[in-house]
Amino acid sequence: MYQIFVVEDELLIRQSIRNAIEKMQGPYAFCGEASDGEMALSMMQDLMPDILLTDIRMPFLDGFGLIRHAKAMMPWLKIVIISGFGDFESAQKAIELGVDQYLLKPVRPADLTRVIEEMAARIEKSKAASAGAGVFDQDAVGQALRQRFVRQLLFEKTELGAVLEQARTLNMDIVRTNYLVTACYFDTQSADMRRLNALVQEVLAREEDILYDFTAPDQLALLAFGSSEEALNERIYRLVNIIRHEVKDLCPVVTAVVGSAVQRLGAITDSYKAAADLLKKVSGVSAGQVVNVSDTAQITADIVHFNGPFGEGFRQRLLRCSPQEVPALLDEVLSGQEGKQFDSMLMRYYALIDILKISVQIAARHTPGADEKDIAARLSEKHNIFAASGDKESFRQTAEGLLTEALSARKDTAGEMKYSHVISRAERYVAENFCDPNISLISTARYVGMSAAHFSTVFSQAVGRSFISYLTAMRIERAKELLRTTNMRLSDIAMEVGYNEPNYFSHVFRKVEGMTPKECRAQEGGQ
Repeated sequence: MYQIFVVEDELLIRQSIRNAIEKMQGPYAFCGEASDGEMALSMMQDLMPDILLTDIRMPFLDGFGLIRHAKAMMPWLKIVIISGFGDFESAQKAIELGVDQYLLKPVRPADLTRVIEEMAARIEKSKAASAGAGVFDQDAVGQALRQRFVRQLLFEKTELGAVLEQARTLNMDIVRTNYLVTACYFDTQSADMRRLNALVQEVLAREEDILYDFTAPDQLALLAFGSSEEALNERIYRLVNIIRHEVKDLCPVVTAVVGSAVQRLGAITDSYKAAADLLKKVSGVSAGQVVNVSDTAQITADIVHFNGPFGEGFRQRLLRCSPQEVPALLDEVLSGQEGKQFDSMLMRYYALIDILKISVQIAARHTPGADEKDIAARLSEKHNIFAASGDKESFRQTAEGLLTEALSARKDTAGEMKYSHVISRAERYVAENFCDPNISLISTARYVGMSAAHFSTVFSQAVGRSFISYLTAMRIERAKELLRTTNMRLSDIAMEVGYNEPNYFSHVFRKVEGMTPKECRAQEGGQ
């Protein structure tokens, strides 16, 4: 599916383009629109479109600025300029920035369809070329020597002088103040690993100060180096997102572990080992995520796999509960279809083991300096799990006791995991400002003090949805409330929830709810 994003400050033109795209036959999807480049850039950071249709003359950030920033974030992006006759020279300049095609206003649906199909064909041609490109370096011997050098940095403790001499021989300048290792796993059964590797190499061939090695056909090690640890982290998160996008057709699940930044070449080996070891654990239970080795609290929770009704879904619901809500949550599980299995003593025992694991993890995460083994020993001594498995009532009481005690250890703070304070601040910021049409991923990231790429990844993993999806859901819920409880006009409701244009509000509402705002009001019995 080719995701298409439209940027145009004239509402009627934007509407006609959106309608034309939605009527197109084939794998084309209209994924979003914006009236200026600044807003577009924020949304695109989250949506990662394949094709961009953009005007040139726009407020805040014009088409030229948008193209420069968008191509830096999304090198794969195919760009189509929408220009008037007076902007022809500007369109010519934009082509120098990497624009693929342009359309003259007024845009005819037939021309729009033709150009979008042409962009899709170019995307497929690029993929095919990548698949057959093989190794990008024409000097096979030099490529092999560089690969050997990277593996030496990752796996071998080598004297610094020898490392620098080899780098000099290979004409590689690797002396920097910070080094950052990332281990990636491609979860795919595809036999065409050669094509996947070629796509990844094409991405990495465009990057400076990045060394890489396929340590296995489905595993990739990245080594970034530079002067700033913060800049390296931002770059790695961006790079992983680009790789994910480029290989999504072959491998939709890419898991990555970002190691700790180190300041010495000799420390790269240890940093990589820690990242690679953690990757083995998280790739099974946190597949598709980007994890940082410093996120120990989050990782501890992720690496334990739960089965049955007391698995990950139950744990996530539990974390949103107070100790007083535990009995009701347990009753819901035990009275459901899966609750019948606890007629068996063996199943009750296995379930209590899972509940003990959950309880230990929650308590450990909220008890600074605590050791999980110590907590497990204390809880096991207090609650005799084997004895409690004897009958359903003892099982029920013990489960409730374990979970209530664990939640009671939880401090009323935002320290649940490394980034929880960031997520909490972001959620509060969105809750207070979602009606502002100018709120964006970039403005929210700036508010919490993170880069947009890093914040986008952290937020989506913590919340379970992208920032744009989260913001949209909040706006639509407020709109539904207004539809149900007021007689406000649809245009006023659109403005009230952060949409300057009623038609786009209706489009988003229908996409989320499966019906128009007017149909929703009639169904809800609104005023």
